[in-house]
Amino acid sequence: RLAELLKYKKTNGQQPVERFLGALHGHMGFIKQQHLMDLYEMGYITRGKPRKRPSKKTGIDGLAVNREMLGFASSEAVLKSPELLIQIFQESLRLKIPLNPEAKRIVKDFGDRIDQGFANDPETVKSFERILVSPAPTFNVLREMLNTGFLQRFIPAFKQVTNRIQYDEYHLYPVDKHLLRTVQTLKNFGQSDTEMERFYSKIYKELKSRKLLLWAALLHDIGKGNGGDDHSISGGQLTESVLTDKGMRAKDVETVRFLVEKHLYLIKTATRRDIHDEETAIAGAREIGDPERLKMLYLLTVADCMSTGPNAWNDWTASLLRDFFFRVLNILEKGELASREAVADSKKKIKRAMEVAESEQERSEMAPIMEVLSPRYLLYATADQILEDIRRYRRLGKSEKDFVWDVTRSAHSDTRTVKICAKDRPGLFSKIAGVFTLNNIDIVDAQIFTWRNQVAMDIFEVKPPPDQLFEEERWARAADNLTAALDGSLDLAEALHSKLSGIRLRKSPPVRRPHRIVVDNDSSSFFTIIEVFTNDYPGLLFNVTDALYRCQLDVWVAKIATKVDQVVDVFYVRDFDGQKVDRPDQEAEIKAAVGEQLLPRATSKT
Repeated sequence: RLAELLKYKKTNGQQPVERFLGALHGHMGFIKQQHLMDLYEMGYITRGKPRKRPSKKTGIDGLAVNREMLGFASSEAVLKSPELLIQIFQESLRLKIPLNPEAKRIVKDFGDRIDQGFANDPETVKSFERILVSPAPTFNVLREMLNTGFLQRFIPAFKQVTNRIQYDEYHLYPVDKHLLRTVQTLKNFGQSDTEMERFYSKIYKELKSRKLLLWAALLHDIGKGNGGDDHSISGGQLTESVLTDKGMRAKDVETVRFLVEKHLYLIKTATRRDIHDEETAIAGAREIGDPERLKMLYLLTVADCMSTGPNAWNDWTASLLRDFFFRVLNILEKGELASREAVADSKKKIKRAMEVAESEQERSEMAPIMEVLSPRYLLYATADQILEDIRRYRRLGKSEKDFVWDVTRSAHSDTRTVKICAKDRPGLFSKIAGVFTLNNIDIVDAQIFTWRNQVAMDIFEVKPPPDQLFEEERWARAADNLTAALDGSLDLAEALHSKLSGIRLRKSPPVRRPHRIVVDNDSSSFFTIIEVFTNDYPGLLFNVTDALYRCQLDVWVAKIATKVDQVVDVFYVRDFDGQKVDRPDQEAEIKAAVGEQLLPRATSKT
């Protein structure tokens, strides 16, 4: 409302509220720097106890240490030796002391000296790259470069992303601050004792050229300043121009441009595609082409997500991304003879599962079941999982129920894994989704496997119920609900309508974005992939999957992801005859049926 009152207009791809917040952010930063300078001049800002002599000294003429902070000897020194404008930052890094406020003011006031010739001079570029790749001290020298305007002069494209706000629930920082945080995150890998941090640190230390990765981190969102639809492509073009002007080798420029253009590829694929599908990993290997590039792209993706905000990174996302990384790396290192390997690997799994069976009787009972396991299931499951699932299947046979399930806490994240063995039937996924919604349980991922004997072995990754103190009781109630839904005594649509009636969006998004429904018949040889981009609301997953069921489609894989303020629900489907749905009239029917579930909440765009 303030942006509207102050008459801000939509410009260069930014909403009025984003332009208002950007201006506010810039003015507040100026006031902060002015305040610090005033406090320094009045003697209130020092580092540690006052000393007669500074504990650290600089050997560069024109620079001086005062009150344990670094400054220029005089303004005239900068006029005589403009190279001091980069040397002061390099010396700040070496001595591990910050610039004093007066030095920051001088850098800002003498910014016109940082012209194209100065910015692209080989010595200036070398000094900057030393700062870029050096381990970060307790304060961030790159941030000081940004706050003084040096970085915007050194890389003019930075002006367009300085204080550029993205007003959504996904991005926590302005673009310029996010870029610096991404660089800092990469350089901090290895500082934590967590298992994943040690893993990132190991890969980071193995890289042949960390400099290229850090350049990519610094520039990966630089294209957002253009305001176009695809900031990755425009960012790649800008990156090529910037680094060519800096004198970087053409081969290295091409590598950094690739990393910038593809910095969203791994996270989008890991969260929106079936990473257990061999085709997905092969496509990734072909797209990336080189193990070293894959490692750099993986680390850039991790640092980018971690530096965006809490909604962009969690243990589940980290686990998905790591699994996809290993699958692509395996193909890049061993070649694309994956199909032959997969068949051999499936046989090894079956043999191993038979060996660990508890008795000869169990092995004899398992043998005929091994014959009905689907190839896709065998690619996904480990030997131990195969044994567990067969035991689960035998439990189903001995019971009079339509399903059995087991709920376990996931190893690497705060989620629950629900493994369901059920007699397969059309609409099974929709009913499970409805029951979970009825019990306030959010699905984040689902793998649906159908054995050759028409038994469904489904694996759901879900968030735990809100009240974990009574979690067992909630799961017991959910099991009763699913039993009733499968035998027809519970009308899920009516139950959800009663529960959700009057409930609005969980949180009204800051910016309304149009719905989008995409039907993709190219990415998979065996499935049609349906992507639904929409605003989230309780019961959405049930409504969409119920619409797919009414279109006579079976859901085989479901991925639940987030894109800015929207959810992205992705479904791998086939029709009831086991075929892809690739006729234009079928695609139109799907879009219309799913769109009916979204239309009441915004204008649909398919």
